[in-house]
Amino acid sequence: MSRSAEPFVHILLFQCPTCSNPISSAIATNERNPEETDARSFDLRCDCGWIGAQMGLMAKRHWVEVWP
Repeated sequence: MSRSAEPFVHILLFQCPTCSNPISSAIATNERNPEETDARSFDLRCDCGWIGAQMGLMAKRHWVEVWP
């Protein structure tokens, strides 16, 4: 089994500023440390029609998984 060049996945859960529904986003990276991901901007889209961007540090939850 070959390993991916980016062995960690950061999953972020945001709250829509319009309707308060959850919006999730995930990225693969070489870094396990969440600070670099928290400093990134994420383009988000909610089912209610809201479209915008939020910094990772605005996420309600942020967790990291090892990705095989």
